[in-house]
Parts: sequence; C-alpha cells; structure tokens
Amino acid sequence: MLNRSRNFAINNSTFNNVGRDVNIFMDEERGLQTLYWHTSTSALFTAEARFPLPLCHPGTREAILSELKVWAKQDTPQVFTNGSSIRWLYGPAGAGKSAIAQTFAEACAKNGMLAGSFFFWRSDPSRNNPERLFTTLALQIAGAMPELRSIINSAVVKNPSVLTSSIEIQFNDLILHPWFKVQMHQELLGKPPSSHLHNDGKNQSPFLSAPSTGTSGSPLSSKRTQIIIIDGLDECSDSHDQQRILSILENALHKHPLPFRIVISSRPEPRIRDSFNSPHLRSICRWMPLDDDLYRASREIRVFLQDKFQDILHRHIYTMEHVPHPWPTDDQIDILVQKSSGHFIYPSTVLKYIDGDGAVPADRLEVVLGIQPLEGAESPFVDLDALYSQILSTAHKKSPKLVHILGAIIVFMDNKISQEVLVHLLAVEMKSLGALRAALSSVHSLFNGPSPVESDLHFCHASFVDFLSNRQRSLQLYIDKSDGHDYLAQCCLSAMEVLHSEPGTQSIVPVSVFKYAHSYWAHHHTLARGTARLLSRLDTFNAYYSASLTSFRYSGPVQLFLGRFPWSLGDFLLQAFTIQAHFKV
Repeated sequence: MLNRSRNFAINNSTFNNVGRDVNIFMDEERGLQTLYWHTSTSALFTAEARFPLPLCHPGTREAILSELKVWAKQDTPQVFTNGSSIRWLYGPAGAGKSAIAQTFAEACAKNGMLAGSFFFWRSDPSRNNPERLFTTLALQIAGAMPELRSIINSAVVKNPSVLTSSIEIQFNDLILHPWFKVQMHQELLGKPPSSHLHNDGKNQSPFLSAPSTGTSGSPLSSKRTQIIIIDGLDECSDSHDQQRILSILENALHKHPLPFRIVISSRPEPRIRDSFNSPHLRSICRWMPLDDDLYRASREIRVFLQDKFQDILHRHIYTMEHVPHPWPTDDQIDILVQKSSGHFIYPSTVLKYIDGDGAVPADRLEVVLGIQPLEGAESPFVDLDALYSQILSTAHKKSPKLVHILGAIIVFMDNKISQEVLVHLLAVEMKSLGALRAALSSVHSLFNGPSPVESDLHFCHASFVDFLSNRQRSLQLYIDKSDGHDYLAQCCLSAMEVLHSEPGTQSIVPVSVFKYAHSYWAHHHTLARGTARLLSRLDTFNAYYSASLTSFRYSGPVQLFLGRFPWSLGDFLLQAFTIQAHFKV
C-alpha cells in the first residue's frame, strides 16, 4: 500500500495493514509511523516473504527446544548471569538452525514472551545487512511492551535522523535509553522496576498492538521473560557488521539490567566465533552446538523420513499402486539417514524431489539412491547444490587454494589413514598451520566443529563429496581426483624437502608426515594430472633428494625414523626417475 507514493499527507487517520494486526494512530504516533517505513517486514517470523516458513517436524528437535523453553520461562534476577542472557545456536549449513528459531519464535509468541525477531537472509537487501535490524526490533518491542511504546515513539519524533544513524546509535536511542526511562519512572513512583515486561497475549501482531497511554500511573507488567530471536547472523553479508552487532549486544547485556534474553543462530564462521569467545560475551552466553552429541538428529531424521514417506505414499496412492510394500524399505531409509550426516537439509531436499508432480515417487527414490540414472534436467539435489555452490563460490574468491585443498581431502579419504596426518602435510606445503586455517576460514560451515583444522578436515555432510565429485552437479566447482593427487604429490615433495633441510627444522613436523610422504609420493605422482607446477618441482627434485645421501647425519627423531623405516635408496631413486619419465613422455 502507498508503494512509491511521494509528497502526500494523511491527517486524523488510523493506518491499518490488512491481514496483520498493525494499528498505528497517525496523529498520536507519528514516530512509530516513521519507524515502520524503516523496518524490514520480510525479516519477521510471520513474514510472507519467508514462506514456506521453516519449522521443526513434530517429534524432532525436542531436546534443544525443551532446553530453550525451560530457559525462557525461568524466573531469574534482573541481571542475568552465568550464561543465561544469550543462547548461541550454531551449526553447519543445513543443520536446521532456522527451523529451530522459527519454531521457538512461534512458541514464544503464543505465550506472550516474544519481544521481537529478525531473520537475516543474504539475498534480501532489506535483511542482509544490519541497517534495519534494531529499527525492526524496536517497533516490535513497542508493540510487545506497552510501557516502552510512547517512549520509542517520542524518540523518533524528537530525532528522526536516528533511523539512518549508525546501528550503535539506533540501539541506544530506540531500545536501551527507552528502557532506562521506564526504570527511572518506576523509581520516581517508588515502585521497584521489574526485569520482565509482559505482553498479555491478546495482541500477537508482528509489530504493534493497540496504542498505549504511556507509563504514567501504570506499574510494569507482571514478571515474564521477553525473548529476542536473531536468526542467520552469518547471512549478514559483511563479517565486520556481524561483529558490530554482537559487540552492541555484549556491551548492553553485560553492563545493564535489560529485560531481554536473546537467541542468536548462525553458522560458526570465524569472526562470529571470535566474538562469542570474548570474555564478556562468553560470561553471559551459553553455546548450543547442533553437531554436539546431545543434539545430533540421526534418530529424529529417521522419524522425519518415515512420516514424510507415509504422507507421500498417501498423496500418490494411485501412481504408487504397483509398488511393493513396505515402501521405502528399512535399508533405503538407512542409506538416506547415513547420507544426512545428522542434518535435515539432505532429507528435506530429497523429499521435495520425490514428492514432485509428474513422476512416480518410487522411481525418483531410485534416482536419489543411484539405482536409476537421472533423465532430463531436473536434479534431486537442486536445493542442496545451490547451498554448496553459494558457500564455495564466495569462499573461492577469498582463497584460490581452496579447490586444491578440497581435492586433497577427497583423495586422502581413500587411504583410511588418520586425517591428522593430512592437516600437517597441508601445513608443510602452505608453510604454516595458520595459512591453512586462513584458506579454510570461509568454509567452516562445511566441516565438523569446532573448526576445519580442529576437526581434522572432516566434512560435516557426507553428500558434499558427492557434489564435488559430480561434474553435472558442481559445474565449475567440480574436482577431479587427478587434481587432488597432483596437490598431494606436491605436499609430499615439500615434506621431503623439510626432511632433508637443516638440522632442527624437522622437529616441528610429526614423523608420521615424513613416513606418509615417503610411502605415498610415488602413488600420488602416478595418478596426478601433471600440472606445470608439479612438473617444475619434479625437474628440481634431484637437487633436494641429493641431501638424502647424508641424511643419516641427523640426530633425534628423524634419524630414528629413517633408521626403523624400510629404506631402499635404489628403489627410491628408481621411483623418482620413473615418475619424471612418465610425465615427459
């Protein structure tokens, strides 16, 4: 309504947004009316722009939802301590964070405990940055907490420029200072300020209920926690803005007795994790990792799949009448659960494809399982592939070596050797462990926690390797195993260079890395693509290898390693010459 309208005035009127319980009385609440136009309506938990709204399937995510509900209902002192002010819900891409946030938001709204919500989204310019975060929350708070409504309205009337000021000023003027004024008012009346404001539940609008007469003469509402939910913080496109948001909340909640408890959900990106690791924020926050054993969802994914397959069978009863029962079989569900790796995005994507019109669901399940070939352009994993592509496309611009590292991981997985060896092997090639961390800093959400290196480079999604290894799915992000062998061959050369370097430099590299390099360097060279960089290094390899003739002069671990490792100088040289000849043919 009034879209793109300019230079007009409405007097003595009430603004009603049809289909939403929003009532802003124009003459009395010009500030709230102005505030409304500086909010993101698509960021609300009720927003049509987010349809279909992500929700937890009944009977799933019960442990984490129960913990959040208990935390929200606890009666606590005015200043929340011992990690009770903030909950950080984090996990990899596709772990179901938004579904948990949405389900919890609806529960809080039903109980009159929701102060406000904001769901970030990278593709929406009104909610992929923080410019409208605190304005949107402030307008919702004005509707949920009648005592703050007139104060927030006055703040905008007196200083309209606050709506385009920094987010620090917006938070202070629209949320923090209004709460201070409520406290001061109650102290003047001789009434102790409550730490909890309560919406009576009669008006569950996304923004505002009926106008308030202000704080005069009315005590603060009965004690009840007010919840703020900020979902998808990593979808805020600038990582520095992510840190600013957390810094604002940290300073406010650590220093002041605010009536809010806040749920923040995100991927465990480095800057977000660093912020939550700060002493002050850590002291008022509890971490809730979705990859923790307590919240792992394999059992619940099985329930989800079984229920949804029954729905599909019922909807497609006539096209499935020839399919033997039970459908699907337990073995087929087992495969899907294993591919899910404890995260809901894989089964959700698969079910969406299987339930599509124009095909027999049983046939589409066989396509997913690889029993039937895919015919036509429609892929079973289009949503999942879009997620992987979005993460990798952004990360690759920041770290060109990322593709080489991913290829090395895929190839190394076939060896059945501890991937801790791979971590150190890559670190040798990249000159430091810090350089490896930096190269993987944009893809934390694709690895198990707490970070790629600490997880020994284990992917959190079993389906991610399938994506990278299928050219039709990953397109320009496709990784051929020969590229992975090529990079591992270079890693082995770097390890042997370190082995034959000056005494003392080898002590920083585990002996297992030298052993792997000596055992597998020929294997990787034989299967390598033969890039220009590898060939160049092979041309100078003999110079490095000549140092091995005197390597036994070293004392310490290297000497012990070489002394007990099967060592045939002739065989080793033969391998070197054979590999060089192989690439020069």
